[in-house]
Amino acid sequence: MNVRTRRLQRAATALAIVACCVAAAWLAYVRVLRYYSRVRVAEVAQRSSFHALKLESQLARYESLPRIVALEPVLVQLLNDPGNVRLRARANAYLKAVQTNAALSAAYVMISDGTTLAASNSDEPGSFVGSNYAFRPYFTNAMQHGTGRFYGVGNTTGKAGYFLAAPIRDLAHPGSRPIGAVVIKASLDRYESALTKSGDIVLVVDQNNVTFLSSVAGWRYRTLAPLSTESRHKLGETRQYGDAPLDTLAARSPGSAQSAALPDRLPVALLGGRSDWYRVMYRPVGPLGWKVAVLVDPVDDWRSAAFASVSAAAATALVFALVTFGWVRISRKKERQNARVALLEAQHDIEQRIAKRTAELTRANATLEEKVNALDAARRILRDTRDAAIQAGKLAALGQMAAGITHELSQPLAAIMTLSSNAVRMAELGRPVDMADNLVLISDLADRMGKIVAHVKGFARHEGIIRAPVSIAASLRQALLLVEQHRKTANVSINVEPVPAHAIVVASSIRIEQVFVNLLANAIDSSVASPSAREVTVTVEVTGQLVRVNVADSGNGIEPDVTARLFEPFFTTKPAGKGLGLGLTISRTIVDEFGGRLLASNRDEGGAVFTVELQRVTRASLSTRRT
Repeated sequence: MNVRTRRLQRAATALAIVACCVAAAWLAYVRVLRYYSRVRVAEVAQRSSFHALKLESQLARYESLPRIVALEPVLVQLLNDPGNVRLRARANAYLKAVQTNAALSAAYVMISDGTTLAASNSDEPGSFVGSNYAFRPYFTNAMQHGTGRFYGVGNTTGKAGYFLAAPIRDLAHPGSRPIGAVVIKASLDRYESALTKSGDIVLVVDQNNVTFLSSVAGWRYRTLAPLSTESRHKLGETRQYGDAPLDTLAARSPGSAQSAALPDRLPVALLGGRSDWYRVMYRPVGPLGWKVAVLVDPVDDWRSAAFASVSAAAATALVFALVTFGWVRISRKKERQNARVALLEAQHDIEQRIAKRTAELTRANATLEEKVNALDAARRILRDTRDAAIQAGKLAALGQMAAGITHELSQPLAAIMTLSSNAVRMAELGRPVDMADNLVLISDLADRMGKIVAHVKGFARHEGIIRAPVSIAASLRQALLLVEQHRKTANVSINVEPVPAHAIVVASSIRIEQVFVNLLANAIDSSVASPSAREVTVTVEVTGQLVRVNVADSGNGIEPDVTARLFEPFFTTKPAGKGLGLGLTISRTIVDEFGGRLLASNRDEGGAVFTVELQRVTRASLSTRRT
């Protein structure tokens, strides 16, 4: 076999090994990608079910409320006597109480022609009273079918909400047609905020495939598929989403023709993602044909499959390297055995020659006595020559074997080292390392949200005033915990001076904490506008029978035209969507319930200060309470 043929055989072997490695890598990539895709689909299905159940739970809270409200006699009396001013005032007060206690956006009553007679916002700018909403589906469904449900943008306020309507019948004529309807409006902003903090990309779409809730900013009122002319006309008649253009979010899915069907993939260019497209999982929710859509980025599956592919290729190459190493070792062992046999044969031949020469010398020595010394010398020379020749042959054979082994092992060893280094490097790059940190943040957010929800539910619960000794220090600590995330986001520092141990007041701990949360949150928002130091200072003073808690900010202070309306309901200086203007109103109401005062003023050094004055707990007051 010549050198060229040997080289061709080696090249063919190398190509076959590379082909096997590539085939193993491709097979591993396909199988692992298929496996991780199934696992990811199962995980996303669970998360979409969680988001859907959470939304259904929130909607169920309001389901029976309109029917309960419709049982109020004053509403029936007003619908029978629409011009009665006294009945209208009582109905307005009742609806205001329903809105406050149930944490609603609005509650109002409509007569049979769709005109609003009374509303919870009757004393506010933009009141619903006098407006006709007969074009809204929730009104017509309530009058005709008994229940009306609708989600849309308010025609008067411009704020979106979930509308529920129930008919009102005259109890004196049980079988008669409805004489009107009561409507409640609930905000789903808190649910949308929870979607934003969940870490998932979640959309809630209606039966027309219009996105009305989203964890991605700017995706509200965008459609997942083109709207038909009939659907667009119907949405225009009901003004469900106001003047929103309802542009299509994904005009076309990859590999499919444009249609009105929901896409199973959306372009990542809309999100600035890492892969080309996001997969979309849908979950039906609610009685109006809504769907919860969760978007999944497949790049992590691709990375895992790529890592498995590289590992399979490296493992296949390692197997071939081990096989080659074993084959080379066996070949070298055979070569050593052949060399040893050849060496023994040479030694045997030399020994035969030496023996023959010795015999000749012996015969010559028998005939020639005088040549004995010469023959002995010749024997010594021959023995030395034989030993030297044997030793040289051994060294030469060993040298050839060592050089051959070194040459044959250097290439596979270098290949093993290179492939091993590549495998280690790919392992370092392919493993996601931020999973444990997200879980810890969700857990922390979930725990914090649970605390906040517990406090909000306690405050919103309709119950009598419960007075008990409350430690100002403990209430401040809890309030600071609740606003900590807001403080970090706004990059504002809060300085709380030492609180006297005897700063204990007669109040309700949950309600006082709510007051402190409102004041601290407002102070943080005001301090953000400070051009220099962003700082909030909290001081507590105990003077006689009073405990004063001062919350001072470093903002721009209170404008003179704002001072007179500072504690009015729904009055706010914050941008749209940042507040409802109820925080200070609720806070003053809470403080008044416990016989205290809530004051506001500007500081000489700049900024505003809000002071809460409450009755301090003394031994005498405790004795009176025990009595």
